[in-house]
Amino acid sequence: MALALLSTPEELKRDKKGMNIVLNQLLQIVIDAAKSDRYRHDGFHVSEPLGVLVKMFVVEERTLDYVLCHAETQPSSDMHSTIRLFASLLFKFADVLKGTDRLEQFTLIALLNIFWSISFQEIYASELIQDQELIITIQKFVENDQEEEILEQYKPRSMEGVKEAAHGILHNLNRDNKNEIIVDKKNESLDALISNSIVGIQMKPSIMISYSHGDDVFCNKVLDLLTKQSNVFEIWIDRTHCQGVEDLWESIADGMEKASIIVCLLSSQYFESKSCRKEFIYATDSLKKKIVPVLIEHFEPKGWLGIRMTGMKYIRFRGLFESEQSKMTEFLNTILASFPSTKTPINENTSTQLPNHGTPPPSNHLMLPLSPPTHQSLSSFNTLATQSIPVVSQRPCNQWTSSNGDIHAWFAYHRLSTELRDLFDFQTGEEMLDYAQLLIKDCEKQMNIYARIFAKKYNGNDMPPHEFNRFAKALEQLLRDNPRSPMKTNPSTSNKSSTCTIL
Repeated sequence: MALALLSTPEELKRDKKGMNIVLNQLLQIVIDAAKSDRYRHDGFHVSEPLGVLVKMFVVEERTLDYVLCHAETQPSSDMHSTIRLFASLLFKFADVLKGTDRLEQFTLIALLNIFWSISFQEIYASELIQDQELIITIQKFVENDQEEEILEQYKPRSMEGVKEAAHGILHNLNRDNKNEIIVDKKNESLDALISNSIVGIQMKPSIMISYSHGDDVFCNKVLDLLTKQSNVFEIWIDRTHCQGVEDLWESIADGMEKASIIVCLLSSQYFESKSCRKEFIYATDSLKKKIVPVLIEHFEPKGWLGIRMTGMKYIRFRGLFESEQSKMTEFLNTILASFPSTKTPINENTSTQLPNHGTPPPSNHLMLPLSPPTHQSLSSFNTLATQSIPVVSQRPCNQWTSSNGDIHAWFAYHRLSTELRDLFDFQTGEEMLDYAQLLIKDCEKQMNIYARIFAKKYNGNDMPPHEFNRFAKALEQLLRDNPRSPMKTNPSTSNKSSTCTIL
């Protein structure tokens, strides 16, 4: 038992042959200890096997399934009896926060974390929902402010605190609607007041950072990098937005709901954290948010995380953050390309064109513009503009591909919708340059052709002609920055304007 308590979840599961035997013994000790007035059996307090079970349930759901449905004990147990066993213990330890016994408080934390693990599985969650006494007991912990009396060392990394666990259980069981309804009503009134009073203000898109506090050092570096682009997007992170809030999870949910994209810093600590799991599942399953996964060092997603990351493009940092300049650029590229077209990261009132004394950057070297200070000289602005951080890599246009994010970033930079981007579906920069040459020959003809294709692809909707015109001008600039051998032209069309005429 001592070895099990000191081991990590992964270490416990390496011995697959003997793991079932260990799980049988752990549950048997819980059953026997629950019958004792002092909650002890064979020298072990009930909190000890419960603590090991919490570890076992963290990263492999098979262990949870085995304990609930297949464990071999005396008397025999099944899902109903095992859940009832945990529930009866929770009722007995429900008031320990009023006392000072740390062992009893640890038992309560372990039980709530076990129920949190159970609540993630739909097949078992339905069993919890039917127990109204259990739901009422857990709801009381959400409203309880006594958790601060529990010492931090009584909450191992594999466990969350009382309030966090209770809130997580209710969220998984969809039993926290009462608070959400109250908040929604307040927000509706406030939103109505704001919308009626303020018109025409364009909000910057918001990025939320989801991370484990075990990765604080890495998170600080990511935050420093993103903060340099604060003129382009807002950054939501718990350390600045959750200070002094009454309901931590309400604040986190609000940040996730308002975020344009969510950057998830993924590591073994993130994977093992139930709070992080709750955030990731809410973002992907409920909100359907765009996720930018960042893998830290050699972490490989699996289980509940791996299946939800299927098809996601991720960035991996294997070494020192500052030494991987190309990865930092790719990270910013991915964020830019992930913004919805309705929330462009480019300030429409700020031009990327330098003043007459400067030279505009080539269109394949996109720069996030820094807004010029109102009281600085022209030469000062030139310096600021040339120091902007590149968001699209310095690769030549003929090296662009759809997979490296450059093409998506180009469309986002020029405020072109994802519908138009997907309509053309360019796979390489060479394709873009080829089409630019064709477009210049007869822009109106191309616009008419693609207007029909657009309507067919998007259920009869009209392609905005002003957006196609912007697209044509951007392609023309791209071609000027990347000159090629001229295509043969038909004399009858050689005098056509390179700019579309909007009728």
